[in-house]
Formats: sequence, structure tokens, C-alpha cells
Amino acid sequence: MALPSSSTAAALASFSPLDLFPVTEKLTRNNHPMWKLQVLSGLRGAKMEKYIDLAERPPEKYIPPKAAKTSNEKPSADDAPILNPEFKKWVAQDQQVLSYLLGSLSREIGSQITTVMTAVEAWTAIQALHASQSRARIISTRMALSNASKGASTISEFFTKMKALGDEMASAVRKLEDEELISYILTGLDHEFDPVVTAVAARVEPITVNELYAQLVSFEQRMEARGGGQQSSVNMASKGGRNGGNYNNTRGGGRGGRRGGGGGRGQMGGRGGGRFEPGVYCQVCGKERHPTYRCFNRYDPSYQGGQGGHKLLRR
Repeated sequence: MALPSSSTAAALASFSPLDLFPVTEKLTRNNHPMWKLQVLSGLRGAKMEKYIDLAERPPEKYIPPKAAKTSNEKPSADDAPILNPEFKKWVAQDQQVLSYLLGSLSREIGSQITTVMTAVEAWTAIQALHASQSRARIISTRMALSNASKGASTISEFFTKMKALGDEMASAVRKLEDEELISYILTGLDHEFDPVVTAVAARVEPITVNELYAQLVSFEQRMEARGGGQQSSVNMASKGGRNGGNYNNTRGGGRGGRRGGGGGRGQMGGRGGGRFEPGVYCQVCGKERHPTYRCFNRYDPSYQGGQGGHKLLRR
């Protein structure tokens, strides 16, 4: 089973380290697309992609012995199987590719594929691990997209959040189309944006994500401008502007009268209270608004009577 010296020399001469570019970003749970792109480009550049291809098969391990001799002839050393030099070359390069793959993994990922023996086994295990994680990420990300709402955030902040979730779906090998992402965005908007939602739904041509963002930002700016004017009016009213502080002076009901200031009774005249009765003059205070029996001054012994009352008495 010994390898002839000439074949050994030729096989050893063909063994050379692979010229592979190092991977700058080790594989984690969240960067599989970038990692895969770097690894594949390095293997293709070195023409070593076949070592991670399941369809490829290594050469036969042994070379068939020479033509069988007759049964009367004794077997010789030349009849023993010979180790195939191409097989040894394949194994050597396969182990270099395996080392390249293992060196590009983070500790978290590498600890989960410690039983692999060949490059294709490592590659298959990595893809299977990523696929199982991707399914879980797709489900959780879809739930996050469905439950997302603008709330108190701005349109810019809301869009950044939704785009990040869309990128998360793409990293899980489930890229969202623009229409899908737009539907999630419109669903998460508050009722103040219903005019934009209605306009987008009525479009004949589909809208892009960037166009939707521009329309929503413009609509938000208009709402803020109008809302600022309304807020100023509210502030003015709360500070007493535009008759805000004189509301009680037109309603009656104070005890101002001859003491001045106060509420409506001072403004409407006297201490009569009640509703205004035109043409009715009080015989006590002489004011036009209430009859005598409803005048508060009727029971005040210190009250001297108004000028109107004296005029009525003289008539």
C-alpha cells in the first residue's frame, strides 16, 4: 500500500497553502448575509468553491490494482491497492478550506459545529443553523411590524424603526417588497394621517417607500404649523386675552353694586340679583332691573336710597 516515490513527490509538490482573503467580519447571529458574501467571494477567487458543494465528490481513495493475474500466479506487492495522489490533494485542500471557515466564525457559532470533519459538513451545518434562526427571526420581526405604531415619535423616527425591521427581514433571507413595507407603515400611523392613507390607497400607480416618506414628512410639517397656531389661541384664552378674563362681568351674580369692581351685580346695577326686567324700577334704590320686593337694600337700615328712588318718591 505504499505510495511510489515519484507519485509521492508529485502529490507533495501540488500541495500549497490556499491564497484566501481573510474574512473581516466573523459570523454571528445577525450578519450572515455579509459573512456569506465575503466567504463565497474568497473561495471563488481561489477556485475552491467545490469543497463546499454537496454535488461534488472527492476522488477515489485508492487506485485499482493492475489487471488480475491467473489463479496459478502468486500475488505480488504490485497487486496491492495504491493510495490515490489526487485524493490526498483533495483532503489537504479540503482541510485548508475547513480551517478558513472555522476561523471566520465567532465563538458563539463555532461552538455549535464542533463535530464537523470536512468543509462541506461545516458549510452545511452553518446554513442549517442560520435557517433555523432565520425562521424564528422572521416570525418575531413580522409580529413587531404588525404591532408597530407611530405613537409620540416623529415620522422620521417611525420610518427609521420600520426600515430597520425591514432590513431585519432581509437579513433573515425574507426581503419585504415595497408594498408590504408600505402597508405596515400605513397601518401604524395615527388617525391624523388618514388623508395621506386615503390618497395612497386611491393611487393607480404604486408608491415607493421614499415617496411615501416625503409625503408624510410634508403632511406632518403642515400639521405642526397649524397646530402651533391653535396652541397660541388656547394660550391666549387661558391668559385672559380676547375677553377671556371678563367672562363673569356679563353674567351677573357678584356683590359689587355700589362697592365697585366685583361681578355682574355691580355691572348691571344694584344688589337686586335675578334676571333683568326692563321697565321695572325699584322704589328703594331706583334702579331699573328688579321690583322692590327683590331688592337686597330693602333690609339694610343703613341704606339711604339711591337718587333714582328719591325721584320716584317725588313723582
